[in-house]
Amino acid sequence: MSQVATTSKVVEFVQSTLFHRVSLFLIIVACVIIGVETNREFYAEHFWWMHLLDRIIISLFAVELLVRYSASIKLNAARGVKKYLVFFTDTWHVIDVIVVIVCLLPTHTEYFAVLRTLRILRVFLLVDELPRLKLLVNALIKSIPSMGYVMLLLMLHFFAYAVIATDLFGATNQEDFGSLGASLFTLFRVVTGDGWGDILRCVVEHSPYLNQTVVILYFISFIVIGAMIFLNLFIGVITNEIAELKADDERQKRLKKQLENHASVDTLISTLEDQMNQISATLTQLKAVRGEK
Repeated sequence: MSQVATTSKVVEFVQSTLFHRVSLFLIIVACVIIGVETNREFYAEHFWWMHLLDRIIISLFAVELLVRYSASIKLNAARGVKKYLVFFTDTWHVIDVIVVIVCLLPTHTEYFAVLRTLRILRVFLLVDELPRLKLLVNALIKSIPSMGYVMLLLMLHFFAYAVIATDLFGATNQEDFGSLGASLFTLFRVVTGDGWGDILRCVVEHSPYLNQTVVILYFISFIVIGAMIFLNLFIGVITNEIAELKADDERQKRLKKQLENHASVDTLISTLEDQMNQISATLTQLKAVRGEK
């Protein structure tokens, strides 16, 4: 009975709002420390207490991770699943472990600068503590395969227009369109809006044999297709993934609620069965006493 109570207390503590708020506060403090450390003069002047505060924060991260791992084991044990690696099936838990291990590495080594830079990974701990941010990041990761096809289509678009630009403008504008590589880089500048008007003006001035309308239509069609249509495709893919993840999250919440209700009903049935067995045993004893009389 005490083990069940202890289990519920640990799990309830990890799932509590207080625990998540404290975790979020530690992550924000860690990010502030990393930002302050970029001021070399201030960091050198206050190295001792900055280093101590950094060690305290990362130690608390390690303790938090151990508590969450312990709660995961106890929760799975309460459900009848005795697996100690279930905790690591969550990708974000693996990321948390990697971040903590990297931050716990000794800093007084020849690779101190690299290790200190890697501590920026702590920022990613913030994702695991904010459900909506976590949903967006998961949507981005899940949409990578679909984005791959959009990227392939975009590359074909760039390649086709780069070949056309090299053939039309390469002879008179060697710097921007003299080769396929130069054309690709110039078109990248155009689609990002980096002085594309100057590039257009330069092409018109150095290509008098080309109709000005043709040149303008070339650049406008490239920008419209490359920037607007493909941008909408990216947005559409991510929006679709977010909608699917939200639907999955809602299904998981409903399933969890059903399981909790089912568990409470099972507990109630078990309690009633125990009480009925006790009543039955008492009746048997009373009948035996009456028979003796």
